[in-house]
Formats: sequence, structure tokens, C-alpha cells
Amino acid sequence: MSPVDDTFLSGAVDDAVRFWDLRSPEAQGQLRVRGHPVVTYDPTGAVFAIALNERNAVLLYDVRKFDCDPFLTITIDDTAALSQISMPPRIPVITSLSFNQSGQFVLVGTAGDVHYIVDSFSGKLLYRLVGHVGLEQASGRGVGMVPQAGISGQEACWTPDGRMVLSGSSTGQLCIWALPETAPETTTTLRPSGLLNGHEGPSRVVAFNPKCARTSPYLTQNFAPRAGKSRSGYQTLKVSLSNPYNL
Repeated sequence: MSPVDDTFLSGAVDDAVRFWDLRSPEAQGQLRVRGHPVVTYDPTGAVFAIALNERNAVLLYDVRKFDCDPFLTITIDDTAALSQISMPPRIPVITSLSFNQSGQFVLVGTAGDVHYIVDSFSGKLLYRLVGHVGLEQASGRGVGMVPQAGISGQEACWTPDGRMVLSGSSTGQLCIWALPETAPETTTTLRPSGLLNGHEGPSRVVAFNPKCARTSPYLTQNFAPRAGKSRSGYQTLKVSLSNPYNL
């Protein structure tokens, strides 16, 4: 759903992304894309992103130019790390997509044992989030050669201030990753800063209260790398929200 008006996007297994308006029963536009698309808006509503599994990429579009080519394509190349686990590497299925509060970082959730964070300004793959057990394995049928989505889809989210990521796991645990104050120059693997127990079965839906302006004191005091301090560049990013892509 757009954060600024009554329009929304839908992506389906028919390899189409449709643009809708709640005031009309018909789709207002359509994109034909290959790769079982996953879609989301940025916080300004001026940009939307499409993740394509067949290309293992995230495409960024200008809402005003819905039917034009993306202005940025981010390829998630994690074959070097994944090939250390299996050969050929099993590329996990992308099942969710979300921007942080500044619009700079995109959380790419997968059904496998890794989530990703990419920079929507530079196009870089910044972080690999590991340490959880992907929900592809939660079905109990085991993992085959061909990656599957399983019951994955809503298990990963940002905290409202964009400083942490929370994710469910097939173990029932909730994993918390605290992001460093400065973005890395090269792709960095992060392990959980903390774990929360409580579920006996797979934790498949995680959502943070969007009305909270900041992360809860409990998370900040126990899991943030530097409690009480905001990330470097945070204020600058807030100021640039009006038009971060110079569209």
C-alpha cells in the first residue's frame, strides 16, 4: 500500500505487477516481469521496488514512470558465500521486501538461512544476515536441490528507527541484528546480536508497532552496538527523504 495515497501494488506468480487505485475496480497499470515478483513502496511513496527471483535482483522504479525501465537494478550476488555451503549454490527464494525508515536501505527477506540488506542509493549489497533457520525448512519435508518458499513471507522486519532487523526462525526463536553505525565498504556478514525465545513452532510473522518512534529501551540497552546513539548519517538521511533519488 502506498504510504501517501490510496494506490497499491500487487505481484503474482503470473509474472505481472499491477498498479491499483482503491477508487477503481480495474488495475491502473501493469508491468510484465519474469521471476515471481515481490513488491514494496519506499517511505515517500515516490519509489517502488520489485524483487525478481529468476534474476536474483531488486529493481527500483519511479512511481510517476510506472511503465518505464527501472532507474536502478541491484543484483544480489552471494554465490561466493553460498557455494561454501553447497555446490552448486542454492540461491534462496526472495519472499519479502521492505525499506527502512530513511528509504536508503532495503531488507530482502528470503526463505533460506540468510536475509540481505542492500543500499538503494548506491546499489551495493551491504549485509548478509545469518544465524536463523529459514522457513523453507519449516514445512518438515526437508530441503531439496530446488529452493522453495516454504511458509516464508512475513518473518523479517525493521525496527521503526531502522537500527535493527528482527526475524523469525524455524526454531521458534526471534533473531535480532543490530546494524553498525556506519555502512561497510564491502559486503559484511552479521550474526544475531540477541535471541528471544518463546515459540514452540516456527515463528513466521514478525511485526513492530509502526507508531513507535524509536526502538524499545529493552532492545536498545541489550542489543544495540552503542546504546543511546543514533547511526552516523541518520539526521542527514532524514533531511534527504523528500527526494533521495533526485527524480
